[in-house]
Amino acid sequence: MLLRDRPSGGPHWPLVVVLVTYAVAMCGTTMPTALYPMLQDEYGLSTAASTQLFAIYAIVVLVVLCTFGSLSDAIGRKPVMILGLLAAAASGMLYAVATEAPMLFMARVLSGVCAGLVTGTATAYLTDLVSSSARGASISSAANMVGLGSGPTMAAFLTFFFPSAPMIAFGVHSVLSGLCIVLLALIRDSVLHRGHLLTLSLPRVPRLARRDFCSGGFMTLGFAVMGGCTAMTSILVVRAFDITDLRLLGLIGSLIFAATTVGQKLGGKIVSERGLLGYIGLGTGALLIALAPQLAGGPAMAVYLAGLILAGLSHGALFPVGLGVVLRRIELRHRASVSSAFWVLGYALTALGALGLGWVGQLAGESMAVTCFGVVIALCAAGCALLHRRWVGLPTGGIPTSI
Repeated sequence: MLLRDRPSGGPHWPLVVVLVTYAVAMCGTTMPTALYPMLQDEYGLSTAASTQLFAIYAIVVLVVLCTFGSLSDAIGRKPVMILGLLAAAASGMLYAVATEAPMLFMARVLSGVCAGLVTGTATAYLTDLVSSSARGASISSAANMVGLGSGPTMAAFLTFFFPSAPMIAFGVHSVLSGLCIVLLALIRDSVLHRGHLLTLSLPRVPRLARRDFCSGGFMTLGFAVMGGCTAMTSILVVRAFDITDLRLLGLIGSLIFAATTVGQKLGGKIVSERGLLGYIGLGTGALLIALAPQLAGGPAMAVYLAGLILAGLSHGALFPVGLGVVLRRIELRHRASVSSAFWVLGYALTALGALGLGWVGQLAGESMAVTCFGVVIALCAAGCALLHRRWVGLPTGGIPTSI
């Protein structure tokens, strides 16, 4: 199968379309974040069920990535992106008309299908368009985080201003997904000659790139923090910190994603040279998150927000560097498959973070669950730092800046 480095005829327009499409697709996956307390009350969901509602999305993403991770290498980037957006539109419509909890879980499954199809494909598409693994990793991770971060705020503000239609945000997202399908239809694919569905295989990493994959894989630990905080933050803020304003819930739910986006821009070069700093920041942020529920009043909320920001900044600095390391020696014809393999690891950690918090929260309460979660993440960050330093073999734990 032959691919060309970038489509002819104005590469900037296709790049903008894919970036916007990727962000819109990811936006829909986090829209329930700020609404979990409302969904608990409206549909009678327990804390465990609420985190399972988030985690089932991550599990479906894993299944889709493992099954169809190399699909766009075979049939083209555009068809797979369009299929993902169709799933997003269907998810939004199902949310909008949901009358019972099983419908929410079905909508969440469709949202996972969307993310599973779009995540690896969009990463490969953007890398094709810019012809640089480092820049492709940077802009794809930025689009991912901008989309994820806009979801809670969009859902919370639309629900606040239109209280008679609490699921209006999901209907709006269905419309946006439809518009993105139209935009995608107007641009060219980066896959020139397409293969057949029979060439599909599980996402895999070529033998020569497996050391790079392990080095970059250490930098995905922050996904566990993202999963846990996305699933639990709004519930914790309502139950432990007594904040019920939907607008604040939306902004707080988006905070870790905003911090991650900023971290990509400000910390990526630093972490590419001194990787240990990223792990130190992530571990310190996790410890602040762990401490917050054990405090009282305003200091508790301030410490929790500081932990979210620091963990987000560190994750944002770490994971695009890891993705760049993973992709730096990958040929075009394997790019979607390897990108999907990287995201499989990230979403596995996302699901583990959400499910772990939910299970402990059901047994010991939300506050104790968050404390245990933060301590575990801090210990894992220390372990990853040691493994990373040994694996890369540099005194500072750094990564060559030529990625």
